[in-house]
Amino acid sequence: MVDDEVAREAYLHYRRLLDGSWMGEAICWTVFVPHDGSALSLAEIGERVSGTGQYEIHETNTFEHEEVFMDLSDDAPWGMLVDRSDRHVALFECNGYQSVFPPVLPRLSTNGRAHSAYWNVNATNSIGFAVDGEMVFSFDAMYAEEATGRPGWDRWPEVQAILRYFDWEEGESWRAAALTAIELATGARLSEEWVSAAPSFLMGR
Repeated sequence: MVDDEVAREAYLHYRRLLDGSWMGEAICWTVFVPHDGSALSLAEIGERVSGTGQYEIHETNTFEHEEVFMDLSDDAPWGMLVDRSDRHVALFECNGYQSVFPPVLPRLSTNGRAHSAYWNVNATNSIGFAVDGEMVFSFDAMYAEEATGRPGWDRWPEVQAILRYFDWEEGESWRAAALTAIELATGARLSEEWVSAAPSFLMGR
């Protein structure tokens, strides 16, 4: 059961975050939650994301600010900020979408579940989740109502609970709703402070 007040607070947080921000243009936010509460190593995350072993690990204290991260990610096949704990692994891509689609999202979900939302400047987008290596459900967040009743719909109750917030024709923000659905399902929160403080960076080669 999703608490309406908790959901509303999270949704308003993301509306404020995205309003007039560069994050409203093109990002991908992915959160992996392990079943057993065991943190993945950076190497394990890199292997799951790359699928080929072609990646580099950096510490973000070598970067001055997020604009440097954005420039670096433009110079590589993919690049993402990484934060990990026993509770979850959070991945953030600026103007990227490596994590959201198969086969990466299912690989990320091994021994757990992974939720992801992506959009670009043209409003091309996807929101979805995978469990134990299986892609369960994904949909276009601009037309979330069309996803109701599809296979896997009943396995993401947080989306069902906030469906009204996806209704951009009624003045809501489908982008904020997508991030809200991930927070409610995982307990992770995206913020500008998180982007500035994320401790690690993975980059494809």
